[in-house]
Amino acid sequence: MKIRIFPIYLLVFYFTVCQTNQTNGPEHSNSKESKSSFTLQYEMDLPTKVLKVGPNLEISIGKFALHSFNQLASQIFNVSSYSARKENDPLEPGTIILRKVQVNRSMVFEEGTTKFQHATFASIVEFLFVKESGETYRILGQSDPIQTSTIPFTSNDHDSEEKIASSIQSAIEIGLKKIIQPREAWKWDGRQMMFQQGNGN
Repeated sequence: MKIRIFPIYLLVFYFTVCQTNQTNGPEHSNSKESKSSFTLQYEMDLPTKVLKVGPNLEISIGKFALHSFNQLASQIFNVSSYSARKENDPLEPGTIILRKVQVNRSMVFEEGTTKFQHATFASIVEFLFVKESGETYRILGQSDPIQTSTIPFTSNDHDSEEKIASSIQSAIEIGLKKIIQPREAWKWDGRQMMFQQGNGN
């Protein structure tokens, strides 16, 4: 009887060890890792940043950006604080600063006519990221163009403001996710090398 039980005991022990190893494997360890903790700041003029879309109409793109920044960063990182950056504030390690937001818009007409085809909105944001080592990096996030088939901000248009907000949110998310990627994996676009003068300024 003992000869039959001994292999069964070994088999049970083997499965117990395997199960323990799986529990302590990389996937389990990663699930327990805490998110990085960062201080969030934004430039003081951002809340007043607007996009003029008509003689008497402005869209508060700065407020859209700040809302998305706070909301998305809280999902990706542990946020220790969130505040406006004062002029003489030092660049503390572990800080992400939202510096700029710009929305570029364009309208496309049928060639040789004044017949409207579609309009597009695309947003770009700039962050300054201060690593724990004290190194600073300028990080840009740019959204893909969002298209609308109605002339923006006319009486028939009901969604341009929402699409602008969506494009800003996308740009913020792209920029923030670069922070958790190795720098070599960042995708640079020639359009991101500088903020253009014009619609977003």
